[in-house]
Amino acid sequence: MRATRNPARRTAAAALAVVAGAALAACAPTSSGSASAEVVEYVADYPSYESEAALVQASDVVVRGIVIATRVEQLLPEVSTGGDPVSNPQAGLDPAAAAQVLPVVVTVATVEVEQVLKGDVAVGSQVEVSQLGGRHGGKVYVDEETVPLQVGGTDYVLLLADHGADVPLDLVNPQQALYTVSPTAGLQPASTVPGVAIPTTLERIEALAAQ
Repeated sequence: MRATRNPARRTAAAALAVVAGAALAACAPTSSGSASAEVVEYVADYPSYESEAALVQASDVVVRGIVIATRVEQLLPEVSTGGDPVSNPQAGLDPAAAAQVLPVVVTVATVEVEQVLKGDVAVGSQVEVSQLGGRHGGKVYVDEETVPLQVGGTDYVLLLADHGADVPLDLVNPQQALYTVSPTAGLQPASTVPGVAIPTTLERIEALAAQ
């Protein structure tokens, strides 16, 4: 666990600084009489993109690969009360109040790289990709915009932001930057939300990345 990692980054993960408004909801008891896990709903604000070109340009790394493992981490955001409320939700808070900021739960997927479309990554290597949410401490943390990566045979194309050594990559947008690869249908957006995904192809992404 990297408890000191600052999740308030100026990328898709910048949304993690906005989880102070997370809602809590207890699930109803199961038929056996025991209560199911409590659900914590994250409310996040992500950058969005209007075109394939903008999406690829915002990405430091674009790869095709398969998820081979996942793990859940709990991150404690760095406390900072400086700046202004627009750039820092903790600005102006009493230090004691700011220190009570909620931890952030993420799921980190290990992806085996099959093809590199952009970035300094080698085919056959492994990259780690962080997504908001996961099961931790008897609770389930969810972000309605996140499509969790699945271990197994699913072939993904991921457009990722790089935050430096020893820090997982993350999607530049949780819905627009994740695709599955079908032998018959080509590249398909992982998100099923109408009007959000940007239709594209592997060839188109590769051409844009080469510009």
